[in-house]
Amino acid sequence: MRRWRLWICAALLACAPAASRAQATPLPEWLTVFLDCRAFGCDRNFLVTELPYVLFTQDRLDAEVHALVTGLGTGGGGTELTIELVGQRRFAGRGDTLTANVPPNSSDDMARRELKRVLTVGLAPFALRTAAGRRLSLTYEPPGDSATLRPALAPDPWNNWVYRVSARGNVGAESQSSDYSIRGSASASRITERWKIILDVDYDYNALRFEPESLPAQNFLNRQAEFEAGAVRSLSDHWSVGAVTRAGLDEFSNQEFAAGLEAALEWNYFPWREATSRQLVAIVAIGARHFRYVERTIYERDSETRPVAIAKLATEVRRPWGSLFGGLQHTRYLHDAAIYSASVYTFADIRVSRGLSVNFGGSASKVNDQLFLAAGGLTPEEIFTRQRALRTAFRVNLSAGVSFTFGSILNTVVNPRFDNYD
Repeated sequence: MRRWRLWICAALLACAPAASRAQATPLPEWLTVFLDCRAFGCDRNFLVTELPYVLFTQDRLDAEVHALVTGLGTGGGGTELTIELVGQRRFAGRGDTLTANVPPNSSDDMARRELKRVLTVGLAPFALRTAAGRRLSLTYEPPGDSATLRPALAPDPWNNWVYRVSARGNVGAESQSSDYSIRGSASASRITERWKIILDVDYDYNALRFEPESLPAQNFLNRQAEFEAGAVRSLSDHWSVGAVTRAGLDEFSNQEFAAGLEAALEWNYFPWREATSRQLVAIVAIGARHFRYVERTIYERDSETRPVAIAKLATEVRRPWGSLFGGLQHTRYLHDAAIYSASVYTFADIRVSRGLSVNFGGSASKVNDQLFLAAGGLTPEEIFTRQRALRTAFRVNLSAGVSFTFGSILNTVVNPRFDNYD
């Protein structure tokens, strides 16, 4: 019996150092986070300063939490931020998705403080598993009165309507030229879960004057104006139906007056509640467009009304590995199968490996629907100053870039001095 007791004691003594070593394993001092944020309120320097228990890394592979922040506009003109926290390394398999609402007309400071507040709450379960977590606490600010506890019951005197008015002017001058422009816009919108109604008016007035030393002065005037009204009805998590009407003028495109009406059906492969992170949308529309031209066109028309059909496929994905945008669009005038346009566009920002990311984008269009081209052609001055649209069979634009970050992954010191120096 004594032998058994001796063996048990020896075994316990042998295990004790290992157990004590396991208990003594130090926790990481900081929570490492990779901030992947391009939405309203994403002020990295502010978050670095305000979240001192977080070490923000330069690369997502060095972080224990990947914070992916995306944003969408709300019906009231504000922004809804979606914060997706993806656990990595020792937190692999853990995660959470939170939302933050930034009211319309919010300042940058208000937006970044709301994002900081939600990040503080969302990162707390991760930060508590670090040494800094011992010094972390959360506070609660009670509402000022009981009415704020029931915002859904508060009557809305505007009935969900939001109005915006803006104006802008610009003046410039050189020794032999001067220009000025006036731009204004006004809009009204009402957005609910079932309906989206938008009314919008835009006006641009651009004047350009050249006074060469040995030539007579020349004046160029370009005006654009458009009124647009649209209504969309949500049918389900995937389907929507709507109609859009437009009217206005566009002297750049030889249009003294233009108007159109289109009815459209839209389908999203993903539920619309996931729109902040991914979309795959197909749209088909049919309608009619009317034009009255400043000058007779190359088709010998002073005015015309034509039926039109539109098909579009668009995608948008924002994930920890990067972001992807792209789409296809085909527009065809039904009175003549040869008059159409087709375009494709894409932009991708991909994280390839530690510190390395590439981005590329481009668009290409086949253009065969310039009904508005004036038969009389353009003067050299109008061509050189781009006062009128030129005839073309295609448009192409390409871009590519690469980014590589290396060096210290721990330096998160904020020093904004001379950031505004040009």
